[in-house]
Amino acid sequence: MNIKLTLLLLFIQISLGFSQSKKLVKISDVLITQEKAWNKGDLHGFMEHYWQNDSLTFISKKGIKKGWNSVYEGYKKSYADKGEMGTLSFKIFKIDLVGPKDALVLGSWKVVNASGTFEGYFTLWFKKINRHWLIVQDHTS
Repeated sequence: MNIKLTLLLLFIQISLGFSQSKKLVKISDVLITQEKAWNKGDLHGFMEHYWQNDSLTFISKKGIKKGWNSVYEGYKKSYADKGEMGTLSFKIFKIDLVGPKDALVLGSWKVVNASGTFEGYFTLWFKKINRHWLIVQDHTS
């Protein structure tokens, strides 16, 4: 193989690698931003990273909620004020890019508030919509 073709292939591989890395960083940034918003008591800021659409799906032990407003109202009911919201922390175990505009995130969450410590796991389906990575499905236990 000649040197120009070798360099071209190397450039393509590096570009794809950087592209993948950028996506992973952007998705991680969403979760960091959500954590910060939650810890400031900004529930609306936390929810900005969910798809504002009736097809948004949230699955928990309480059942399935459909639509951004339904998910938001559920959070407001469970966490009425900053004291109830407490402090949130995420741990990300794995981010899988399953297409150019889709990713699955596996992680855990922990909320510490005056009532105690609550924790569990989640799987998030992120989709890139209008240049933003948004959560379109959240399965939290």
